[in-house]
Amino acid sequence: MKKVLAMILTLAMFASLLAVPAMADDTQTVELSGTGVTMEYPKSYTEAMGVITSSDGGELGSNTGWYYGEVDYIAMSRDEYDAFINKNDYTEEEIENYYNSMANLFMVFAVSDKSSIDELTAFLASNGSKLDTSKLTKVGEADGFSFYLFQGVENDTTKFRPEYAEELNNLIAQAPEIVSAAKFYAPVDPYEAVIGKKLSFKTTDINGNPVDSEELFGQHEVTMLNVWTSWCHFCIEEMPELEAINGRIAGKDCAIVGLLLDGDDPEALETGKGVVKDAGVTYTVILPPENMDELLSVDSFPTTYFVNRNGEILGKPILGADVAAYEPAIDGYLAGSSAPEAKPAGATAEVGAAKSVSDNGVTPNNEGVYRIHVSDESGKPVEKARIQFCSDSECMLGVTDETGLATFEVPEGTYTAHVLKAPEGYAKDDTTYTMTGYSDLSIVLKLA
Repeated sequence: MKKVLAMILTLAMFASLLAVPAMADDTQTVELSGTGVTMEYPKSYTEAMGVITSSDGGELGSNTGWYYGEVDYIAMSRDEYDAFINKNDYTEEEIENYYNSMANLFMVFAVSDKSSIDELTAFLASNGSKLDTSKLTKVGEADGFSFYLFQGVENDTTKFRPEYAEELNNLIAQAPEIVSAAKFYAPVDPYEAVIGKKLSFKTTDINGNPVDSEELFGQHEVTMLNVWTSWCHFCIEEMPELEAINGRIAGKDCAIVGLLLDGDDPEALETGKGVVKDAGVTYTVILPPENMDELLSVDSFPTTYFVNRNGEILGKPILGADVAAYEPAIDGYLAGSSAPEAKPAGATAEVGAAKSVSDNGVTPNNEGVYRIHVSDESGKPVEKARIQFCSDSECMLGVTDETGLATFEVPEGTYTAHVLKAPEGYAKDDTTYTMTGYSDLSIVLKLA
């Protein structure tokens, strides 16, 4: 399932499964605002034998103007589906049967008029995901975007019960009519709202020297604000390249400023200082100001914003360690563009080496989230365990609650997870777990 987008699903920042109540007797309104599509499902969809889910995939790459959403099918009854997801333990056969029941009905791509479907196709091809253009159909235009229906995913229905295979084919056949009748509009991007926002704060650099945002940003035409953490290996790995970029852009009246987001923690600050020293970084690295939560939206690391001399955010941030995209973005802003012209090559960073890698304890879910459950050997939930959760280019941090749970709401794809720091009294666990597709992971910590 989802073969075409298996790799690039991790490049977009937000996705959620949508469950929308019926708006009329036999229809259901489904809104994919992140794709810019609102559809009406007919009775055949609302009363399907199988379970139908829909989700926004978000933007592909950074500042590309390419968005997508998808509608999927699970070849089991609602009762079977509910019974499966509510189980606590699964056999290998049950998990295999679940994955064998999944299929794709259709996808919708939204492509900005500043780009083209050919550029999107080339982008996917450069990342190893071929998009068969013969399976693309233009279905609408609105607000500077063109919308395309894609029905090129090769579904394997050999393990389906005959009645579900037949229904899947019927539902796929109805997709063009559903999408063609949809309402189209500009995709709602959560980062659009920050463009033009003025950053005003006082803080210190990592060595304790006072920093005022007005003076910090006023020194250069464009400042690249790279937000990182002491535990994010992608952030750390790109630092030597950031130092080289900082030297090259100095002649353009531009500079890089790092923001160590967890630098308000003494231990993280010391770690961060060591990272900066080891990477040979000479550009300014600041600590988070008190009003950090009001200033910027940062959900993954690294996240890179671009700011003008007045302290105003110039465009949407670049998410993940996309070194090839930084200088084209700067050149675009210097040229007066609201967004960089160059398209990112995609994530190329590799997941850091781990002591061991395991898929044990991972069970699929259909909740549209990744959930990490941490307990001790007696089954007692472990609170305040710090969980590092990474795609192939960026990392997030979660902390388990009183039930031992940490949840990550991200696009579906392949991620790695491990316990970055165990609470006091528990032994260190260096195991890295792989999670492919929305799933739950159970980790058991031993007492120290």
